[in-house]
Amino acid sequence: MVVKDSNVFTVTFQIDKGEKLGLALVGGVGAPIVIKSVQDGSVAQRAGLYGGLQILNVNDFIFSPETTHHEAVIALTSSDLVRISVKECDSRPSSQRVTREDDATSVLEDRNIKDLSYGYRLKRTEIGTTMSVFLQKRHAKNNFHLVEKAGALWLAGWNQKEPSLMNKFRVGDCILNLNGQTITTVAEADNIIETTPSGVDMLVQRVPLAVEYKLRRQETTEDWGIQFRQNRIVDIIHGGIGWVAGIQPFSAEFDGSCCAWAVTEVDRKPVSILCRSTDVITAKVDNSNTEVTLTLQPSEFVNCIANDLLENPHYEEFVARS
Repeated sequence: MVVKDSNVFTVTFQIDKGEKLGLALVGGVGAPIVIKSVQDGSVAQRAGLYGGLQILNVNDFIFSPETTHHEAVIALTSSDLVRISVKECDSRPSSQRVTREDDATSVLEDRNIKDLSYGYRLKRTEIGTTMSVFLQKRHAKNNFHLVEKAGALWLAGWNQKEPSLMNKFRVGDCILNLNGQTITTVAEADNIIETTPSGVDMLVQRVPLAVEYKLRRQETTEDWGIQFRQNRIVDIIHGGIGWVAGIQPFSAEFDGSCCAWAVTEVDRKPVSILCRSTDVITAKVDNSNTEVTLTLQPSEFVNCIANDLLENPHYEEFVARS
């Protein structure tokens, strides 16, 4: 049901068992909570929601300037019956709008900083690129833990005692084909490796689900403005370094679900996907002194491959960690 009042409209809908809301949010604590995107065929799309709408309230919970991103997510997912009021973010001409970058710059100027030197998302990286890795059969056989999910084959870990595999792979790599044959299942991969007479040519897409951010601070005592829970980013402090860099908690997506970002590497060094200690993650980030590069992947994806890895009786030998 849709009720319109001027430029504000209210939508009420039911989320049935097994269905997913299907939207990603940005903003929080000083910034409006805005729908970033809506998945095709989702409950949110059928209800008439779309990217660019600012959320005003959900089930009588009013979104104030102090509302955190995490609180917004909880409000949207705590009930099967959702009543949400939204409006267009800004009806002014684009030339007059205050963008996130403008807002970020004003924060930096308040701190006597004239550019975005506090952090940014890295775009020129190897993420999403493809590479070919050739391995002798004895180095490939039984030395990888692969996971089938979302119609693809993912790398959860590899034998950490095999020198020929070191510095060649990253957790979250997607295995596209072996010896020129497209594969999507573990059985297909095992069969090709088993039947090859000599070696295996692997075509790998480098961590296609990942994003990377480089953060900088003036002093080692300065807070990054990022709140972790276990290996996940659960909140970003408005105006802080993480916020200026553009990190948005709960804006990740995997296999039709919106989720948080999980830290899988710090300064390009792997963080165990089995790590569930907030203190360990925080210490790794803080130990980077004044600069740190964070590699983030969707937490639902990380949980999936981690749980699958745990089923391997020798999982500890396959866990990539620094």
